[in-house]
Amino acid sequence: MTATDRIAAPQWRFDHLNLHGRADGAALARLFGRVMGLQPGHRPPFPFPGQWWYRGDEAWLHLVQPASARDDSVRLGHIAFRTDEPAVALLERVRAAGLEHEVAVVPQQGEVQVFVPLPGGLVIELDAPADPAFVGDGGYRSALARRSV
Repeated sequence: MTATDRIAAPQWRFDHLNLHGRADGAALARLFGRVMGLQPGHRPPFPFPGQWWYRGDEAWLHLVQPASARDDSVRLGHIAFRTDEPAVALLERVRAAGLEHEVAVVPQQGEVQVFVPLPGGLVIELDAPADPAFVGDGGYRSALARRSV
């Protein structure tokens, strides 16, 4: 990485952890609520069931409830990071890197999610604000958003 690359690189911060499973609601409340101090809160109207757990105004944990689960286990879905770089610029960087990816727009919020699968199955979600140059079709479709490791 050159000095120019370091200067041009966008700033990133951790956004949330995504888990998949049909976990016992009481167990979730004990761990995430009592122990960690998180509160269940608003979740955009995604086309699949789930729950978001917040610390203050930030949703730290996204729980996705799969339509069918083989057991009661909870699995890692993805790890998400956020940037203030516009979505169009982020997508240019992802494409230039030759990375497989899927793009989705969060319902009612308009932010863009770029899902990048890593070898072995882990998915990284990169969140960026949409800008006027970004054109989405308004539908939410991402198989990677619902995949678990």
